[in-house]
Amino acid sequence: MESPLSELESVWPEVPIRGGKAAPPRPRFWNVPNTLTVGRLGLGVVVLGFIAGGRFLGALAVFLLAALTDAFDGYLARRMGQATAIGRQLDPLVDKLVIAGVFIYLLAVPGSGLAPWMVATVVVRELLIQWVRSLLEGRGEAFGARMAGKLKTTFQCLAVIASLLGLSYQPAPTGFLLLRDALIWAAVGLTIYSGLVYVAIAWPLLRGESRPAS
Repeated sequence: MESPLSELESVWPEVPIRGGKAAPPRPRFWNVPNTLTVGRLGLGVVVLGFIAGGRFLGALAVFLLAALTDAFDGYLARRMGQATAIGRQLDPLVDKLVIAGVFIYLLAVPGSGLAPWMVATVVVRELLIQWVRSLLEGRGEAFGARMAGKLKTTFQCLAVIASLLGLSYQPAPTGFLLLRDALIWAAVGLTIYSGLVYVAIAWPLLRGESRPAS
């Protein structure tokens, strides 16, 4: 015969009973912030399809919508109390997939303003930091976004927007092309700088030392 505790666990499996106390419920994956994050990945695929088809204005519109979801998912996670460890990994991972994919696709388009070494720098940095973040989160160490990383993402988005605008309206004015190139160079510079910042923060943690004071 099953005990009363076993019967209760069978009715509410998400609230297991241990020692007569209810354990806190496990966070659900499909909460509002994570749903927005997964939706952003789908929007990123649409952006890549538009770029491949030469529909740069459509790619720009969808990219702006994806960037809007990126601005809201973190805020909603904090506001609604739905921040989770998987969300902290999923959000930057999707950002990296979308940004790296867009940079790679734009590289193949003449007049995008991107050079192969720039795209390689972005992709390598994003893969490296995501690997470090996964290692630390797997050890229970929170490794969320820093200000340098947020600035990097902002300028990467501005660089993509400027590149898509330049491809949408040709011939683009010389002044606009100079602004586009400045944004691209700033994005690449911040990509390198923020990568070094993250490595400097993560290195002692990876070696098992205490977190440096912020």
